[in-house]
Amino acid sequence: MAMFNVLKPLQNVSLLFTKEQLSDIIAWFDSNSKPYIIEDEEPVNVITVEKLIQFLDLKKYHRRSFHYPSYAEIMNMIEKLKAGTTRVITKDQFIYVLNKWILMPDIKHELKLAFKVFDSEKRNFLEIDEMKVIVTRYADVFNENETRELLRDANVRGDGNVFYEDFVESLFSVAPELYQTKAEYLYENPDEDPTFFFEPVIEDKSPTPPTTQVEVKKPSKKAKKK
Repeated sequence: MAMFNVLKPLQNVSLLFTKEQLSDIIAWFDSNSKPYIIEDEEPVNVITVEKLIQFLDLKKYHRRSFHYPSYAEIMNMIEKLKAGTTRVITKDQFIYVLNKWILMPDIKHELKLAFKVFDSEKRNFLEIDEMKVIVTRYADVFNENETRELLRDANVRGDGNVFYEDFVESLFSVAPELYQTKAEYLYENPDEDPTFFFEPVIEDKSPTPPTTQVEVKKPSKKAKKK
């Protein structure tokens, strides 16, 4: 296993950003970085930890696909890069850090969301007959025996209704290997996902206070000393 190189952290790393996102990251770094000498080498451009936090505060990415870390998580990552003393990171380190916080589709969440789509009355459960229609008509359909077994397991409360969030949890508890299943987003556009909300950047649009001008008047003739 290759040793982790803190100055070249992107070695053997698959970037999860789109080309547009990566281009935007690099452009932001280039406009906010300054030259810095590391280990007596030639100067390289770096940004401070504070600048990294400033970038995260921009909320550029939807939180469904990006984990916004706490200050402690940020500093743990900085320590991993051995930048705790200098508190500066290079462009490759900046990209590496952000790439670590990219989130891939959560299969458990997407599965619950798929059931929620059919729950038009927002009852948090589906009736057995509704469940049967779903598994026999949509996606990879189940045969009769598979459907019977699935519905038996789905009725986890024994009342004839399928509380689908409980059902999904029970599936993953008895078959944890399901976590390894590759998932795709049910909604390609994250803003369509009703369970997640984008946190936009709040710009300060307060009007600039007007400059107060003091008008100096010449003394009137009446004010002159007699």
